[in-house]
Amino acid sequence: MTKNRILIATGGTGGHIYPAIALAQQLKVEIPGCEILFIGGGLTTNRYFDQASFENHAVACGALSSFSPKSLASSLFNISKGIWQSQQIIRAFKPNVAVGFGSYYAFPPLVAAKLLAVPFILHEANSIPGKVNRLLSKWAEVTGVHFPETAHRLSGRTVEVGMPIRNGFKQNQISQAEARAHFGLNPDRKTLLVFGGSQGARAINFAVKDAIQSIDPSSLQILHIAGDAAMARELKESYAAGPVFAVVKAFEERMEIAWQAADIVLSRSGASTIAEQLEFEVPGILIPFPRAADNHQEHNADFMVATVGGGVKIVEKGLSSQRLTACLHEFLKDDAALLQAMSSAMQNYKKKARTKDLCSLVKEML
Repeated sequence: MTKNRILIATGGTGGHIYPAIALAQQLKVEIPGCEILFIGGGLTTNRYFDQASFENHAVACGALSSFSPKSLASSLFNISKGIWQSQQIIRAFKPNVAVGFGSYYAFPPLVAAKLLAVPFILHEANSIPGKVNRLLSKWAEVTGVHFPETAHRLSGRTVEVGMPIRNGFKQNQISQAEARAHFGLNPDRKTLLVFGGSQGARAINFAVKDAIQSIDPSSLQILHIAGDAAMARELKESYAAGPVFAVVKAFEERMEIAWQAADIVLSRSGASTIAEQLEFEVPGILIPFPRAADNHQEHNADFMVATVGGGVKIVEKGLSSQRLTACLHEFLKDDAALLQAMSSAMQNYKKKARTKDLCSLVKEML
């Protein structure tokens, strides 16, 4: 019996890594005995990638974003080296299909797949597609898009797909009270989850620290994922002197439990964050990362606000403790009617959305 072999090309931020991991987990269940190989730039040092669970190879890569001739030459050399390395790996692994998740980290293996006539599928998580997917979509068998408006920005065939979500990231796997107990939170108090995603959020951290000074401590508690140990120490000291109870962590491995504990989320608006917010139906205050490529996080936030109705958007340059305090007061007043309306809007959107899943596209290719 012929083995099904799937090559997954990924790297970079959690927004690229997490859906790739989720797809691999689903494929292992849906296609028993399949072999999966991860390949991409920087995989062996990527903090978001679970090296112990998946066979993987790192290859050279480079970004073509510099106008410096020296940097450009270095990037071109690394890309060429990465394509050559990827070809050797592909010849040995003999995949039936490759799946690419965008970013320059995945570019060399996808080009190698094209050169070796290995059919490939692309996944575009953001509303504004990245340069690699824009360039390669014309050669892809199909590109799975998470946001409906992304399709017209790509060449070739596109299919709207749900964002692959990692194992355990399902609503109501445990109760909200159990999730709060996991973190030592009050089971009966409204909970604000704060985190900055894989690219961090110092601006969010500082705005929250100041905003909670005028919040009624009986109305809210905070679960704050700071992003690094130094920031976590600073926030712990600040919260200890303030009125609102908070649990602060530098990093959280069990984000599915954090989502289940939350009534409100304050975060960036990466595609994975938006997908998880929808899954757990948590109303959000979204602050797009202002230096995201092509400003795609602001477009992601606009989707959640205007199309779904599940949150509000505050751009970082307009972020202040006063603005954030006013927003939190709006969410918490009138017996949290706004929170209930936003959660209902997310439920309704999910009922209406008729999308395939990326795993099904891979199975069709095989």
